[in-house]
Amino acid sequence: MTNTKGLWAFIGALVVLLLVVTWSWYQTSTKLQPAAVVGGSTISEADYISALKQKFGDQVLQDMVNREVVFQAAKQQGVTVDQAELDQEIAQIRESYGSSSDSEFEQALNKQAGTTVEALRREITYQLLLQALATKDIVISDEELLTFYNNHPERYARPMQMRLWQIVVATQQEAEQVAAELKQGANFQALAKERSIDSLTSGNGGDMGWLSLGDTRLPDEAKDVVADLETKKISVPVMAGENYVIYQISDRRKAEQQSFEQVKEAIRKELAFAQVESLDEVLDRLRQSVGVEISEQMQH
Repeated sequence: MTNTKGLWAFIGALVVLLLVVTWSWYQTSTKLQPAAVVGGSTISEADYISALKQKFGDQVLQDMVNREVVFQAAKQQGVTVDQAELDQEIAQIRESYGSSSDSEFEQALNKQAGTTVEALRREITYQLLLQALATKDIVISDEELLTFYNNHPERYARPMQMRLWQIVVATQQEAEQVAAELKQGANFQALAKERSIDSLTSGNGGDMGWLSLGDTRLPDEAKDVVADLETKKISVPVMAGENYVIYQISDRRKAEQQSFEQVKEAIRKELAFAQVESLDEVLDRLRQSVGVEISEQMQH
């Protein structure tokens, strides 16, 4: 697929989709409650739903149609998703969250992206099927693949990665206090949950997941400190922006060069996808082949 960061756009689209797709249920409900009360005025749920529909309605409807078109076209053409590839995509996202269990991952997705693992799997399945349908008839020779690999070795060099944990506090004094408690044997994860002000990692005990020194999640001010930090040791407090951060590395992965066989299929997909007309044109073609009719009522 793309990379883990590219998936956040898909997750963001899901948030809007999940918000608005509930219209039909709400509209058939006979017990609409006020959405909000402002002073002496009430914003009804019906008005709220109407505003959502007016602002996002066409976009969401077209997204829903496109997804159904892709799933139907894939079934008609015998195109399927490799479950191992799908699992790998999910694993990469879970790893980026630093979740150690399925329940932790589910909670992190719900809190940070407003979605579920099931919805995420379906969204990734849609993206993989769309790419597969778009590149179905494009042939790339093994010679072309190998040439591309040899010409871009740096792209397939995986840098050293570390499982990094952090405790973020607001002042130097508090950072020094936390560092002292850690030196006295306090549990890093427990202190992160109790004292860290970073909302994205505090709930997971400060776990930032696996990242390299070049990762954008690691502030420039911390790179040298983290680079020299031994596994299981506690860093000195680092001033990053307006806050202070204490780091710990729980594990490391050595840098490695991925072999041609490891990345062959990824290269094939990339080169094939580069030859595809725009995805809008692909979707238009698939919509025509499947057949789509939009209700006149929904077009107003």
